[in-house]
Amino acid sequence: MVVKPDVLVLASAAIVYGSIPTKINENERCIGLICRATYCHVARYKFEIYLDQIGIDLEGSILDVACGPVSLASLYDDVHGHDNSPAFIRRLAEQGVSARLADITQLDYPPNSFRYVVTFNPPMRPFRRRGAVRAGIKRFVEEMLHIAQEKVIIRSGPMIPHLPPEYDSLVERRGENYVVYRAGNWPGGPVCGEQRDSLYPASV
Repeated sequence: MVVKPDVLVLASAAIVYGSIPTKINENERCIGLICRATYCHVARYKFEIYLDQIGIDLEGSILDVACGPVSLASLYDDVHGHDNSPAFIRRLAEQGVSARLADITQLDYPPNSFRYVVTFNPPMRPFRRRGAVRAGIKRFVEEMLHIAQEKVIIRSGPMIPHLPPEYDSLVERRGENYVVYRAGNWPGGPVCGEQRDSLYPASV
């Protein structure tokens, strides 16, 4: 079967939006499903590479921040996703993965909710959109430390230069594009809504 370019575009849309456009026929729908399966396989492979690079394996509950449509649930059982894309959250629900629809700057979870809090390639836009990038990322790190029981894992080339030096004493390991914090030793308290609003003011 010859695959037309427009079919590939529509099939690829299934990967991004979590559903197959109704416009395509059954053969094209099958192509879309294959593309989705391939995307999931590639995402899982990337997660494995990231964890191998960091030199860590995870066991226990995980909060996957900015998780996308696949999440670490492709590797582990006890994973809760967090993303601001309704399509991604729907896709996770189809897979039976619990997830919250919220911005990356809205980590409203009780203290010590998850053994690990992980974010792979989180978007920088929410911090840039609100200004004060360094202060926003500092609060982001603090919120993750507050939520995690054991470790906070960040993999992001763009974010690394903006990480708060105040918490360097909590760094367990660091690379060019990742850092692992020990969360159990963080002395800070919860981040209340008033504090968050002062750092993340509504955009105009």
